Amino acid sequence: MILSTLNNTVSALPSKRNYGIDLLRVVSMLMVVVLHVLGHGGILKNTAVLSFRYEAAWFLEIAAYCAVNCYALISGYVGVNSKFKYTNIFYIWLQVAFYNVIINLVGAVILPNMGVKEVIKAFLPVSYRIYWYFTAYFCMFFFLPIINKGLNSLTKKQLLALSGALFALFCLIPLIPKRDVFASNNGYSAIWLLSIYIFGGAIKKADLFKKAKAYVMLLMYFVMIILTWLYKLYVDYHNLNFPSQKIENLLVKYTSPTILLAAIFLVAFFSKLKVAPLWAKVIGVIAPVSFGVYLIHENPVTRNNIISKIFVDFSKFGPIKLVLCVLGSAIAIYIICGLIDYLRERLFNLLRVKKFLSWLEKKLTKNLWNE
Repeated sequence: MILSTLNNTVSALPSKRNYGIDLLRVVSMLMVVVLHVLGHGGILKNTAVLSFRYEAAWFLEIAAYCAVNCYALISGYVGVNSKFKYTNIFYIWLQVAFYNVIINLVGAVILPNMGVKEVIKAFLPVSYRIYWYFTAYFCMFFFLPIINKGLNSLTKKQLLALSGALFALFCLIPLIPKRDVFASNNGYSAIWLLSIYIFGGAIKKADLFKKAKAYVMLLMYFVMIILTWLYKLYVDYHNLNFPSQKIENLLVKYTSPTILLAAIFLVAFFSKLKVAPLWAKVIGVIAPVSFGVYLIHENPVTRNNIISKIFVDFSKFGPIKLVLCVLGSAIAIYIICGLIDYLRERLFNLLRVKKFLSWLEKKLTKNLWNE
């Protein structure tokens, strides 16, 4: 088994690295793929409302919905104690551009609707917001030196007060008028990712869940998911039976209080896991390719010509078969895209891309933020 029981520990590798958090990177990206198979794959749109397969598909959707928040929380949890380096963002930018250009070039060759304009746009992934998450993260990244210095200077009480204020501003207050009061774009924005980064950093610095039991954190995650799912079904039932008095689903969004809390509880759970040395090595290999999995399968060319066309028939399956097929497809996508990104990483290492960027940063900035 990868992990010991929830509270009995197994000797881990002699390192300060938290392999439980690395495992969450993998799990979170698998959840992201599940979201895309269900959404872009057309499964959610093609299941009869309130049928058993509909309810099963939406339970899976909601269980995975906190994945993006998890990823941003991990960034803060790990990044708050890390040295700020421009190398990091430009290495990721090269990774994004690498896949975007190659996939668009292949698309231009084999697809009739691809033109030169799309290939040119591929060289500018941020400007054209090819991947919303990376565009938002790219903007957020340049504020991190200030954010980290601020978080590291605050007391535990101040960190909790800041987290509470952000939770109220972006998760609770918008529920009253039922609109996006502070322009967070329901979570698809740099300001939301920055807020979640602060949450992650505050959890780490305040050691917020130090005394919490791992199994309790996992249980609370499921409580948040079930509450969100039941509310979703209630909204669907009400709108189906009372079409003139429709109500809005306020909980199935990134800024939902239950979805954010689900992500926080997952981070707390995985941060407490003790990973055996052998499995830590495995996680150390597969975790770094998780972002590559996102870049490959969520590229617009891949999404519009593959993901959106090959999974829609899952909507005809029974609930158990549907869930198993979605999960199996997500795992298969992760493995295929992960292997591709592993080869890309080997190529970048061979070309010494990161070493060159580090050298260039030292020459140009003189360790500006790490003096």
